[in-house]
Amino acid sequence: MNLTYYSFPPFSVTNSRVTVIDTAAQRVYRDLTLGLQDRADTIYLSDDNFEAVELSKGAKWYGDPMLTLDLNALFQRKLQARLIALLADEQVVQMADDLRELLSQLLTDSYLMDVPLELPEIPELAKLVKFSNIQLTADLNDDSYAIIETLVKVLLELNDHKLIALTNVSHYLSSDQLQLLVRFMANVDLPLLLIEFSPTKRTSYFKGCDYRFIDSDFVLW
Repeated sequence: MNLTYYSFPPFSVTNSRVTVIDTAAQRVYRDLTLGLQDRADTIYLSDDNFEAVELSKGAKWYGDPMLTLDLNALFQRKLQARLIALLADEQVVQMADDLRELLSQLLTDSYLMDVPLELPEIPELAKLVKFSNIQLTADLNDDSYAIIETLVKVLLELNDHKLIALTNVSHYLSSDQLQLLVRFMANVDLPLLLIEFSPTKRTSYFKGCDYRFIDSDFVLW
């Protein structure tokens, strides 16, 4: 995957690597973040043969992992559907039987109420799973590294191979955590792009990443 931002040469974003575009220029940061959100015509995506790739099909902007990335809002329903798809037929039948037994017991106990009650039709499994409110653990909410790692794992589970675009990751991850992320992504067939803002070049912090720095004079390092 290649990301082109005029007038710089294309930035290669490779699977299994953490790619970073760090900048001291507010205009560059604005153009990249708005462009990746498809709110401005400032970037251009292409495949390895430099054939155009529609932004919505090639990349997904997730933003700030602590401020704008709500994993359950994005993925709860999709993960529930995935869970249902993974269940074997006999598991579905057993779950329906268990529910029928529970409802029958409730109906049996209803003699304590002097009102006519009946056993309703067994709800579809999808409705039961939705009602259960199965979701990603709330423990993720305060752990920026866990949020990012879980995001990647969820996308793999959902077979979503778009470029992952995040920002402000350096605000939250220690150097050791960033190296954990580098090692984790090395075993993942997905591209990860970090858009960062800094007045100075940070080669040491982003060790192991494909790192580019655009200074305040729009010079690429």
